[in-house]
Amino acid sequence: MPSVAHSLGTRAAALSPGLALRSSVGLLPDLSTLTGLPHVEKTYWRGMRVYSFEDAATHFYVLLGGRVKIVRASAAGQNKIVSIRHRGELFGELALSGSAIEARRSDEAVALETARVAVIRAEDFWRTKGSDPAVVRSVLQCLSARLAEAHRQIETLVFENNHRRLARVLLEQYGDAVRAGESSVRLTHEELAELIGSSREVVTGMMIELRRWGLVDYKRGNVWPRLPELERFLAETGVVN
Repeated sequence: MPSVAHSLGTRAAALSPGLALRSSVGLLPDLSTLTGLPHVEKTYWRGMRVYSFEDAATHFYVLLGGRVKIVRASAAGQNKIVSIRHRGELFGELALSGSAIEARRSDEAVALETARVAVIRAEDFWRTKGSDPAVVRSVLQCLSARLAEAHRQIETLVFENNHRRLARVLLEQYGDAVRAGESSVRLTHEELAELIGSSREVVTGMMIELRRWGLVDYKRGNVWPRLPELERFLAETGVVN
């Protein structure tokens, strides 16, 4: 594990009670099903990597507080944010597949702000699975949600233009933020660009247009989507030029 992270507990420390797994498709089972697993709690500050490309995939993580972005990079060095993880979500879950799929990380997890993370060894999960089916059920439902999320991303990239991709990302991120107890989408234009596969300059121009159309408000890194208007915009079949 990264040596710069600040350890906050022991492997026997308990996860926060009542913390629920979450995704853009809704609530998943309560994370109390994982409290019996040994783990270490660590804190990462903004910009710190929870894990990096090519790290051994031996652990998965529960986000106890803050936000983490999951990033993939092209051969040319361009970054794509695959997803934003909020409080109550799992990440690094491909470690559970073992070396058959990902012996080493093909993405990286980076703290978007101060993030508190429970680090769990994959082998501890598999050692427990036979005696606690609820743990397995929780993780499988999380993996299913990730697969659905990946399918939605593919459909959006193939079938929708930049304006609609940005609008959809803002709507989904706002839903995630509200479920995590936040009141706005706190992402820079650069981060939004990495989420939709565009450039910061293009996103800045589109944000100005979305605000002019009455679909969003924003100020100093905080975005407040206007939900009814944004939902109607996404329901339209026309293409924005």
